[in-house]
Amino acid sequence: NKIRHLRQFLRGWVKNESGIYKQKKERLTQLIEALDVKAETTLLSVNENRTKSEAEQGLRALLREE
Repeated sequence: NKIRHLRQFLRGWVKNESGIYKQKKERLTQLIEALDVKAETTLLSVNENRTKSEAEQGLRALLREE
């Protein structure tokens, strides 16, 4: 019984972690894409460039963990 409950708990935990990972990845990807589209029409400000580079670094880190 204890092993079965542990397995159920771990399955739920993995699904939760996977969902959080997917949400972070999707949010970073959308941010990068939005800033890329904006960069095509106008120059990005210093803050926007910094935000984009931080998002790209965060996405690389997530993909490296994967």
